[in-house]
Amino acid sequence: MRGSRLSGRALWPFGRSFTLLWAGQFLSQVGDQFLFIAGLSLLDRLTDSRAAFGGLALAITLPQILFGLWGGVFADRWPRRYVLIGSDLARALIVLGALTVQTNADLWRMYPLASALAIAGLFFYPARNAVLPALVPPAHLLQANTMLQASYILALVAGGISAGVFVDAFGPYAAFVFDSVTFLVSALTLAWIHLPESADRPQPAQRNSPGHDLLEGLRFVWTHRSLRGVTAITPFATVGIGVVQVLGLAFLAEVLQVRAGGFGLTLAMMGIGLALGLGIVPLLGRRIPIHLVVGLFLAAAGLSTVAFSQAQTFAFVLLAAFAMGLCVVVARAGLATLIQEMTPNPLRGRVDSLVNLMVNGALALAQGGAGLFGQLWGPRPVLMGAGLLMVLVGGFAALGLRGLRVLPSEGTAPAISGPEKGGLLPPPRPPHPR
Repeated sequence: MRGSRLSGRALWPFGRSFTLLWAGQFLSQVGDQFLFIAGLSLLDRLTDSRAAFGGLALAITLPQILFGLWGGVFADRWPRRYVLIGSDLARALIVLGALTVQTNADLWRMYPLASALAIAGLFFYPARNAVLPALVPPAHLLQANTMLQASYILALVAGGISAGVFVDAFGPYAAFVFDSVTFLVSALTLAWIHLPESADRPQPAQRNSPGHDLLEGLRFVWTHRSLRGVTAITPFATVGIGVVQVLGLAFLAEVLQVRAGGFGLTLAMMGIGLALGLGIVPLLGRRIPIHLVVGLFLAAAGLSTVAFSQAQTFAFVLLAAFAMGLCVVVARAGLATLIQEMTPNPLRGRVDSLVNLMVNGALALAQGGAGLFGQLWGPRPVLMGAGLLMVLVGGFAALGLRGLRVLPSEGTAPAISGPEKGGLLPPPRPPHPR
């Protein structure tokens, strides 16, 4: 299990290609915060209807549910470099469409633009995660995944602060242009990345139909017990944060008499913990299997959620929120690493799309359930229940994922054998006719 051991080397041993990928991602994620705040500002300026905000959220979420699996199919069929660059260029153009929304009568255009932006992202992220193992040494894959997890949080903090000032000073339309430029810069950094041919074009020229490829990815996950277990565990990593996002404000107000500003500070502390979680990875040592990292930090995130629910002072809430963020980012990075290590290169896009769909669905379910049960029982027991669930899942990960079989590192041929009987890949089959 060469790739499943942690490395204690320097924090940034990843090389030029990953650095370019990370920098472009960070900048475009900062731009996303500009887009988010500018979009809300424009909606608030053009309409007083709260339904408009809900409709925009639906326009973003619905395409991810309907088309979430297909992005990974084409990330495995088309050259991944072109998928990445094309997705960024498409989003750069789509964002500029918001410049045409000038009056209340133009407001309807925001919804197809939001859906198109979400669909373009469905192609980008499976392709990005599929090429990642080819960009970094196997021993540093977990650290690289942690950096990608943390870049979003860093962008959330930096972008959230600067975007509000920018929109107030220059207006929402300037922010739309800024976000478009960040996508163009990201596309430029991707053009400079050195990507091995095997990672860029994972399938031979003769291919099956897209529907067959989709079923093949689902079948692969289902027939391999270890991968199925990791995939099932992954959505639970964000349950606690999702419940806190929904019930945290009510909990602070009802139990500790803390106002909205305190909730904002709580989320900020969680964000700081998420960002600093990347520094934990190289300190864990060289001999800790990733399944233990996942299990221990997932259970610790659950205990932090339980502690949050039982807090008697606001200072303890902030401490629990910080610990929750730190533990979640390490657990999620470990789960992403395990999935990449157990999935052969030609299938990584499809498996990643399935995982993203499950995570988004579980997060929506957790947040919806938190609102319902929080109304019935109050926030404290629901928060505690979410934390205990994460503790149980973390224990299962630590004990039940022992003996995981991972693929050889990039560039070596994996052994071919039956599912869960000495290998990860099914027996070779004759090519499907076109």
